[in-house]
Amino acid sequence: MVSSQQRRRLFIAVAVLSCGASLVAAELTDAASRAYADYANRARQAFMARATGNVLADAAERKTLQEERLVVRPGGDGILNAPNALIHHWSGVVFIRGVTLDQVVRVSRAYVEYPTYFRSVLRAAVLSEAGDTIHLQFRMRESAGGLTATLDMTSNVRYLRPDPTHAIAVSASDEIREVKFPDRPDERHLPVGRDSGYLWRAGSLTRFVEGDGGVYMEMETIALSRPFPSALGWMIEPIARRVGRRSVESSMLEFRNAVLKRYPPQ
Repeated sequence: MVSSQQRRRLFIAVAVLSCGASLVAAELTDAASRAYADYANRARQAFMARATGNVLADAAERKTLQEERLVVRPGGDGILNAPNALIHHWSGVVFIRGVTLDQVVRVSRAYVEYPTYFRSVLRAAVLSEAGDTIHLQFRMRESAGGLTATLDMTSNVRYLRPDPTHAIAVSASDEIREVKFPDRPDERHLPVGRDSGYLWRAGSLTRFVEGDGGVYMEMETIALSRPFPSALGWMIEPIARRVGRRSVESSMLEFRNAVLKRYPPQ
């Protein structure tokens, strides 16, 4: 039986090895970009096909959500192999009690306030807005597996209101640039797609459904990164899966807290 101390040592060894491997520059290939685009398009079509249906068909999961617990699961296999890359797909649902759909959407669209909502968002700006399509820029700092990356990302988000009880937000990154030496006089961007490979593409599919005295939020995240080092993949993948799950959990909990702080239940 492996002791807790041995597990900690193994985790530290994996984190160090992962960090060292990740510091070697990686390159985004056309084949990886195409694979991600095809996968994200299929996921988006499947999401939109059910976006105005029930959030959960399983009564037990609905009860879990109403007890203010989250449901998080892999989208597909969670982590999928692509040519010289990995696709990460996760899905989660949370219930926000005592609020309306309009209130939740209002918080979702308050992008300049995101640095106060989410720990990973350092700065946020709306570059342009045309109706329900918003062009955004974020500076984010993410950490996983012993590696920390600061990223400048531009994204487009489109909002849809198919009926009075449903709202949908579809987000896709335009460009992600890793920042070298952030917040220093010699700060600079690494070439797009030629960096640590922490995050090359990102998108999210979110729907909000009003019902049962509150709003359900379902979110899918889809991302593209460099592959695991071949000799270490068997050790790193379980950690990456836990990190992916925790990332979705944290984002949904932070958003729910932001909604309830702005609109406390009466």
